[in-house]
Amino acid sequence: MDGPALSPRELLILEQIEAELGSDQELERELRTMRTARMARLRRTLVARPWLVVVVISGCLAVSFTLLALAVVLNEPVLLLAVVVSWAVVLVMLMLVAMQLRRRGRIE
Repeated sequence: MDGPALSPRELLILEQIEAELGSDQELERELRTMRTARMARLRRTLVARPWLVVVVISGCLAVSFTLLALAVVLNEPVLLLAVVVSWAVVLVMLMLVAMQLRRRGRIE
């Protein structure tokens, strides 16, 4: 630890605090099972691996074009809705990637 050592009184207070925190079962369970938010983890993964972004967006585009072809051939409104949703997902992903790149200073 940087800085001056703790006084005996401060050490006693610190031990009391640690003992109280150690006996709190609910806090212990929350800390043991704590995980980062899924979207934050996904964003970090996509930004750290740019090739993964290309693969995911290409996959989304392939699925949306396949759904569009099926919707036209089968004349199913549900498939058209699926195409719209898949395009929305692709656009949101592109916007997230662009915002992340802008924050990092890679694009202006």
